[in-house]
Amino acid sequence: MNSFVFFLFIFVHFECKDICMLRGCSCENDSGYDYVTCFLDSIDDLNRVEAGQKVDFIDTFTLKLGTNVTRAEKIFSGLSINILFMDGSSLQSVSPRIFDSIHSIKNIYLSNNFLSAIDLNLFDNNFKYSIESIVLKNNSLDKVPSLSGLNNLIYLDLGSNLIEDLSEMEACQSPLDTIDLSNNSIAHLNYNFSPQLKASLSNLVLNSNSIAELGNLASLGQLASLQLSGNRLAALTAFSFRGLSKLTQLDLSHNLIATISNDTFDSLAQLSMLDLSHNRIELVHSVHLKKLPNLQKLFLQSNRIKHVDFSLFNGLNLLYVLDLSENQIENIDFQNASNFDNLQLLRLSENKLEAIDYARLFGVMKNLKMLYLESNYLNEVPKYLASLIKLDLSNQHDRLTHVPDGAFARYDTSVLLRINLSKNYSLKFSNRSFCVNKKQTDSNFFMDLVLSSDTLASIDKCVLKQLSINHRRVRIFTESVLDENESVCNCEYRLFLAHYSILIKDICPRFKTYCKNVKFKDDCDSRSEFVCL
Repeated sequence: MNSFVFFLFIFVHFECKDICMLRGCSCENDSGYDYVTCFLDSIDDLNRVEAGQKVDFIDTFTLKLGTNVTRAEKIFSGLSINILFMDGSSLQSVSPRIFDSIHSIKNIYLSNNFLSAIDLNLFDNNFKYSIESIVLKNNSLDKVPSLSGLNNLIYLDLGSNLIEDLSEMEACQSPLDTIDLSNNSIAHLNYNFSPQLKASLSNLVLNSNSIAELGNLASLGQLASLQLSGNRLAALTAFSFRGLSKLTQLDLSHNLIATISNDTFDSLAQLSMLDLSHNRIELVHSVHLKKLPNLQKLFLQSNRIKHVDFSLFNGLNLLYVLDLSENQIENIDFQNASNFDNLQLLRLSENKLEAIDYARLFGVMKNLKMLYLESNYLNEVPKYLASLIKLDLSNQHDRLTHVPDGAFARYDTSVLLRINLSKNYSLKFSNRSFCVNKKQTDSNFFMDLVLSSDTLASIDKCVLKQLSINHRRVRIFTESVLDENESVCNCEYRLFLAHYSILIKDICPRFKTYCKNVKFKDDCDSRSEFVCL
């Protein structure tokens, strides 16, 4: 016996709103359009709505058919549907007859079912002529279904199936713009893709397959985005991407890449994003990057890089994101580096750095906004932060023990500055750590400071007062919640900080609930060792 549940979101102009009175239906108006939502139990109820109200266009239609749909036919007769959801219905097959006499349909979702095959050739001609998007994700398909006659299909999602064979792509006549074949069992790309695909395909998603060689991929000359993450690529050759001159996005992360030919990327002059993270790369040479003048984002994290000479990035004048985290980098060299005026974000986290020439770093990266250095072995903080809005120096494995006088001055400070110094459990602040040179620093900005609770307890309140002189508002965070007996939760201590707009966030009990009759005291001006000069 068939089991049907319908959820309709119907977009329709109508003069009579009797449909709103039908059992299971309700109406609303949004931006001048009338919308009807119906929850129906059977095909008879659907036919009653269609016939009685002359509904001919449905915007979004969700249909749960159950496993046995062999007797269902002409469910959508005369209808024009924008989006049809038939996902999660435990379907083992789809009878083409349910689409007989449909007027048109643009998008269909058949994901999360048990389909092992689907013959789109047998569907109503109106279906084939009008369909633009098909989603068959998370089924049991072992090959790409025939797309014959789907002359307006531009989007096809076949992710999370069992597909090994792409031979249908050799005969495909659909003007596909995007194909998602992620999480399948594809081992190679040695196919002669059809002339139509070569002319139309712009986005190809092949993540999480078993691809070890790229084959004839380079024949897809219109590709703008290529995703090959999570495959078995071990080497990139001069022919890997030859012919892909329009490519702007290339994801090669989570492969086994250890070898890159000198001219691998020579054809990719339009490339703006290159992801080589989570591979086995030990060295990156300038010759690999010299033909990428439009590169804006470069991801090299989680490789085996030990040394970085920043001159290898010379010529990448548009680069604004560079991620070198989670490598084995022991030293970085800025000696021959050009000015990276466009670089906004630099990640060097989780490496083996023991020292950084901060003066040279900020000298070539004058507009850097975010610098991530957590989980290294650094023993110094920068004394000048240029235009940074975020600095993460957390967890330096107990190497970072001292914050000197005049730390953290910066230029162009009209926005929030967030500094993370947590998990540096031996860190101590000097008496004038937050004193700054007024000629270098604009005092009209906010600051977030993240510290370990032990570090916060060790800082004299007069040192923290220096923050209020140079900041409009300061928030201090720690790694753990403290009780009211801790020194930093002392009522006099907190009242002192609050007076200078320094807030201890979410680590002490609420100030007003346990502090009563506390008088404000400030003896800092009489302690000359804390007075900023």
